[in-house]
Amino acid sequence: MQTELALVMQSPEFVRSPVLRRLLEYLVDQTLAGNGERLKAYQIAVDGLGRDDSFDPQSDSYPRVQVGRLRKMLDLHYAGLSPQEAAARQRITIPVGRYNVELLSMAEPEPAAAPANSADAAPESQLPDALPASSPGSAGPAAMPAEPVQAAPAGGARGWLVWVLGIVVLLAVLYIIWMQAGSDSARRESEQRDMRAELAHVTIVTDPAEGSDDLNTAAQIAEMHLQRFEMLAVSTGPHEDQERDAAREYTLLLRGGGQAGGTPDRPIFMTLRHQASGTTLWSYEVARQGTSVAAPDIEQAIGTGISAVARTSGVIAQHQRKLMGNDLSPGYPCLIAYDVFRQRRDPAERPQLNACLKASLDRYPDEPLILQALSFLELTQPRKGSKVPLTATPRGRELAEAALRADGKSALAQVAVARSALARGNCSRAIAYARRAAESNPLEPETVGLAGSILMSCGDYTGAEPMLERASALNEQPGGYQVPSLILTRLINGKPEAALQLALSADLPELEGQPNFLLSKALALAANGRMEEARVSWAALEKAAGVPPGTRPADVLPRFLISPFFARRVLVEIEATGLVAPQR
Repeated sequence: MQTELALVMQSPEFVRSPVLRRLLEYLVDQTLAGNGERLKAYQIAVDGLGRDDSFDPQSDSYPRVQVGRLRKMLDLHYAGLSPQEAAARQRITIPVGRYNVELLSMAEPEPAAAPANSADAAPESQLPDALPASSPGSAGPAAMPAEPVQAAPAGGARGWLVWVLGIVVLLAVLYIIWMQAGSDSARRESEQRDMRAELAHVTIVTDPAEGSDDLNTAAQIAEMHLQRFEMLAVSTGPHEDQERDAAREYTLLLRGGGQAGGTPDRPIFMTLRHQASGTTLWSYEVARQGTSVAAPDIEQAIGTGISAVARTSGVIAQHQRKLMGNDLSPGYPCLIAYDVFRQRRDPAERPQLNACLKASLDRYPDEPLILQALSFLELTQPRKGSKVPLTATPRGRELAEAALRADGKSALAQVAVARSALARGNCSRAIAYARRAAESNPLEPETVGLAGSILMSCGDYTGAEPMLERASALNEQPGGYQVPSLILTRLINGKPEAALQLALSADLPELEGQPNFLLSKALALAANGRMEEARVSWAALEKAAGVPPGTRPADVLPRFLISPFFARRVLVEIEATGLVAPQR
């Protein structure tokens, strides 16, 4: 079924219909996972079509309409195959009245809505006039006399023609509507392609150019990993694209590896070069030690190298920031500026950034990268007297959901939806989409770290810790919010020594004034019996939170923690360690 799905996805009908592409992929995935028979309209709308979790299947027929469109699109695809193509294929079908997917032989007829000779077949009065009804004693069509059938009266023939013409007209109208929808979809795809043409572009090449088994496998792995990063475009081998900005062109060169008759465990070297200047920006060695390039540990090692190049704070992003300076043009330059803002949170940069992102959205209205960035700005609007980093707003939620509808596989759109859900206290949706985001791009420490922090805030400490550990391992200087999240998760999971080690080794200057970090450091010190130092850190937390000394912890924590649930859990830790004496 996966093989047939891949062939269907390459067809022109599905290339220009991203919504139906995502829907078919979702239905196939659910069917293969054994959930096809249990699928409901609500699940399809929310998980398959990106609708909000408030979707009401009783009042909105959107999922049923889209599944109906998908059936017609599949029929159109298979009808267009040549006899030779059809002979080598199977057919994906969605039976009427169900949502699970089936795979049939091309020679096998589509399941009928009702059996031809069943008790539910049409009565005699509805049969075409040209077919005489059999007599009561006959055995059906096989028992009919052999003489020719008489023609129907002229009036019946005219009725038949009118009926046929009506069907033809209806099909023509439906075809025009479908073509218009396809045109709109193609326009949106074109707009997104225009945006993608602005991105930094990496061309993967091998030395020698014809490669080898090892180099070609490594190049495929590198391409797969690079494609996870939505702020990059990637291709292999020579290419010509006049629309691209030469300053955003990079080459990833792979060399080494085992040659025919040579040493099978030679390392593979990866080098990143800026094409316009010829500058070598980064090099990396993947040690082999007799291991196949296709082995999981080698694939992971290549992924670690790709993360260093492609992540938010990686080599390419830093190089582009250096080249662009303070450029706030709509599109890619604005997104580069947004990533800088997201890490520094400088309030002075917010107004100009908001303006350039809105201008970018006017130019590319369906671009998920821009939609998710605007959602972040909306949800992180500062509030007077509060240091809570997220505030639920309808607009922030709307932008995040729009990003997900534009690209259901986007890790950035998924984490935007999780962030929005956390802000409004919907932890089930927040956890689900945080996990999806971490799976979609496990090599982006910002995404994985935020996903882990969301899981921690919603009480999934077991799931949060490995995500936060991975984010920390990928990035020597993880985002400021990730460090306190990992310290607190280690504490709650019964690892006080590891929590304290991280708290004392964190050397990011911005952490010293951050309430979350001061809280985690105070708790780690207290859990390890260093009570005097812990209370100094708590006093610094009170000052950072803007409350008088001696304020009840229950009144301090809501000033900077997003989740009330997590605030209650932290209160338990505060009392258990004796950091602050219980107050009645």
